[in-house]
Amino acid sequence: MTLKRFYTILSAMILINLLYGPLVRATDSGLACPDWPLCHGKFVPEFTFQIFMEVGHRYYSGILGILVGIGFIWILRKKETRKNLGIPATLSLVFLISQVILGGLTVTKLLHPTTVNLHLLNAVLLLSCCLTVRLLISEDNQSKFQWNRPGKYFFLFVLIVVLYQLFLGGKVSSHYAGLVCSDFPTCNGEWFPKMIGPIRFQMEHRLFGYLAALSVLSLSAYGILYLKDSLVKKTLKIAAYLISFQIFLGAMNVLYQLPKLITGLHTLNGVLVFMFCFIAAFYHFRSPERGVQ
Repeated sequence: MTLKRFYTILSAMILINLLYGPLVRATDSGLACPDWPLCHGKFVPEFTFQIFMEVGHRYYSGILGILVGIGFIWILRKKETRKNLGIPATLSLVFLISQVILGGLTVTKLLHPTTVNLHLLNAVLLLSCCLTVRLLISEDNQSKFQWNRPGKYFFLFVLIVVLYQLFLGGKVSSHYAGLVCSDFPTCNGEWFPKMIGPIRFQMEHRLFGYLAALSVLSLSAYGILYLKDSLVKKTLKIAAYLISFQIFLGAMNVLYQLPKLITGLHTLNGVLVFMFCFIAAFYHFRSPERGVQ
């Protein structure tokens, strides 16, 4: 097992957990265990489907926590890896600790919207740190970060927009606003309904989603037309395909009354959009350029 393969597997496992978590939410299993870290006072409780979903998510997350810790120690053991990978590895440990705290608060605060939303965003940031380690290993000191790159603010803007859109999606879920609009693209037959109650959360998510889609598609077009790095172009193309699929999944969520699998895929695909934009930004801000055509 090489460090590169370890972080490839770890990043993939965290991504899977970003599907598992929304499925816990979609199956109303978030409070199947009213206590934390035990479940009904037991480490291995009597299982129903909902308890299985909730406890399974806890066990899986616990395995991820152990692996993040192992990766951190692995990197710190050698001076070279500590120098090149120490910062993102340390940040991954910080986000792991905050993720554990937020996971406990999510249960003890009875799925309070703020803790639920922060729990999701923190998981995305944990994934970003582990993914950064994986990408840096592949670079093998052959490139360095360079801020003064064309379109730097464009990349930064898109990353912030997509991350905030994930946050708005979490607000829709945590406020149970997924079905307040019975149709799409209108909301209960209106293009601009009154922004009150849970309708506000749904419409904010929709309207900002159009901005996120336009931003990702525009960045992809910019990359294809003006940038030279073929790897950046490729990842931006994938992000463009994913954001288009995201709109489709959002519509299916509404029209088919929040099917559990589509609800989970909607969150996962949103994370994938951010991930590929992040990868594109990572390579864009490295020098020298690879794969120049």
